[in-house]
Amino acid sequence: MVKEYIRANIGKTIRTNLEDKSDLIGLPYPYTVPCADGSFQEMYYWDTYFTNVGLLEFGMAEQAKNNTDNVLFMIERYGFMPNGSRTYYLSRSQPPYASLMVKDVYNHFKDIEWLGKAYKTLEKEYEFWQTKRITPNGLNYYGTNNALDDFRIKTLYEDFQKRAGKRFDKEENKLEIAQTVCTFVESGWDCNNRFEKDGFAYNPVCLNSLLFGLEKNMADFAEILDNDEQQIWQERAEQRKQKMEKYMLNPQNGLFMDWNFKEQRFSPVVSAASLYPLFVKLRDDASNEIPLINKLLLKYGVTCSIADDYEFPLMQWDYPNVWPPIQFIAYRACENYAVDEHKNKIAQAYVSLIERSMKKTGNLWEKYDGNTGEVTSNEYEAPIMLGWTAGVYIYLKNRI
Repeated sequence: MVKEYIRANIGKTIRTNLEDKSDLIGLPYPYTVPCADGSFQEMYYWDTYFTNVGLLEFGMAEQAKNNTDNVLFMIERYGFMPNGSRTYYLSRSQPPYASLMVKDVYNHFKDIEWLGKAYKTLEKEYEFWQTKRITPNGLNYYGTNNALDDFRIKTLYEDFQKRAGKRFDKEENKLEIAQTVCTFVESGWDCNNRFEKDGFAYNPVCLNSLLFGLEKNMADFAEILDNDEQQIWQERAEQRKQKMEKYMLNPQNGLFMDWNFKEQRFSPVVSAASLYPLFVKLRDDASNEIPLINKLLLKYGVTCSIADDYEFPLMQWDYPNVWPPIQFIAYRACENYAVDEHKNKIAQAYVSLIERSMKKTGNLWEKYDGNTGEVTSNEYEAPIMLGWTAGVYIYLKNRI
């Protein structure tokens, strides 16, 4: 039933816009948007990776390549991949999945000439993160390309008060709150409790894991292209791994966690982001992550963070919400380390969630309550979703 629904509707999410129109950025190839109509009528960065996963499974490899070529086009044009294909998204990027998109497309088509061009573009994305989002310890953070003037600080501060459902005291540091909102939106986890009141103080484990993955992918691409740069990328990956082990590996629970480099401490929030080192094969084994998976895996999927008392009210990227990308990351994390029992439970939980909800509502949705299986609408009205919900469902359904 769900696959038939996706097959009948996925074409409705494909758009063509060759020229810049108002705030919509022109793209050279047809692209997918998250929703058939209504919300989110532009191409998004990290959403597209998870959409591509499904397209490749669904026999739509050409569209996955089109999406990837559009991402590469925007990196060439702007020096980084914006949050989405709107000019108002030029203030930020999103988690760097471009090298993973390139890897998947290359593995399907085996076009070395195309890979060579993509390699040069990915170097530019890497330079963006290493020059625009670097902290004193050599690790990276999520931030913004815009100066935080008084007007922007006020706007971001008020937006967060609305989304978090909390009013702050007059003494609250508005600049730190504004910085935290910038961190939220570039991380894709908007909003959550991971970064507390000062997002610019954190080295996120998800971001630095993905950059480790980028470095490893570039080493693999360099070997395929025989361009004598493989060793350079391998050394960069090893240096990052050592820095992550030095700063981000929590000796109390054995997990890589978000690191507050200003205050030299870990985030109080234990989240699914700690599964990213497994996703990019940074660790030797998964023994420390298995207890975390047990805590995160609810009846209907892997939630964003463990249940706890946080400073802010629970937001949409906190417990108990279940999002498509977290399911994929968790599944692949387990698959990479042969944690088969947990891998299968994750797939079965999410597939059953989507199929149950489809029978009840007739649609796919962006996020769900992992305990009840109900569609959730915290922070904004839940949109009917294809995009990454369809992509991750197809991928996991094909593996049950």
